[in-house]
Amino acid sequence: MKNTYALLFSALYILAAFSSIGQTTNLIRFYENAKAGYKDAGGNVIVKPQYVAGSEFSEGYAIVMQGGKRGYINSKGEVAIPFQYDDACLFVNGLAFAMLNKKYGYINTSGTFVIQPAFDYAEQFRDGLALVTQGGKTGFINTSGAFVIPAQYDKAMSFQNGAAAVRSNGKWGYIDAKGKIVLPMKYEVASAFRPDGTAEVMIGHERYKIDRSGKILEELKNHEEEEKREHNR
Repeated sequence: MKNTYALLFSALYILAAFSSIGQTTNLIRFYENAKAGYKDAGGNVIVKPQYVAGSEFSEGYAIVMQGGKRGYINSKGEVAIPFQYDDACLFVNGLAFAMLNKKYGYINTSGTFVIQPAFDYAEQFRDGLALVTQGGKTGFINTSGAFVIPAQYDKAMSFQNGAAAVRSNGKWGYIDAKGKIVLPMKYEVASAFRPDGTAEVMIGHERYKIDRSGKILEELKNHEEEEKREHNR
């Protein structure tokens, strides 16, 4: 029995050792004299402060800005993707939007456009779909770059918790990931759904908290009314 336990612990130790190989340790951003640099967990400066701006790390990469362009550094502090983008975001599941020549597309961690820059605006992928604008209308594409929900809305928000707020003809409603309207276009204002399944909307001049079925859970006070009450006290 003792030999069995010893073998088990030995196997677990070896597995842990091998699993740590290849893992990246993200650097910690800091600013000095209005320039961004990066330190390791021990406080050692790995990248001296030299960038106009720098992001935190995501999936082993951080965005840094130099000469008005954005590029990416890796967890060693090396420039992994050159400074060439007018706009860019952090990697999510290996993809990031990037703007080149005034058009947005999506790059992989090698800096290759896997979805060609053909959009006027783009956001990060969420729930497997990304919000993009083309020809003045907004829709949603999948990770292959195909439109799953056509560019047909005047405005929209990225998917969160299985639904996205969209606006058409001056009113907001909600759609699911297949593009089906799950709550009609009747709101003046609409927020994204929270993890608890609630969202804030405005009908007329009144604000409400609703659930996923559109049921009103609570009437919310307008900020202007609250300010007036405070002023009159």
